[in-house]
Amino acid sequence: MKLILGFTLAFTIGAVCRLARIPSPAPNALLGSLLVVAMSVGYIAAGRALTRTHAVQSSIHGEKSCR
Repeated sequence: MKLILGFTLAFTIGAVCRLARIPSPAPNALLGSLLVVAMSVGYIAAGRALTRTHAVQSSIHGEKSCR
């Protein structure tokens, strides 16, 4: 669901910029690709860290992990 919403929002912003004849708010190709990779790696790393922290805290308090 998040993926579809993200694509819809991105295409909507692009279309509005094109129709209003304003420059697209996007960085250069190389910088943009590095930005996408950095954001994706950060998102995945944060998700894993939060899951691991929750599992450790649950085991300390005697609860079973939700995994």
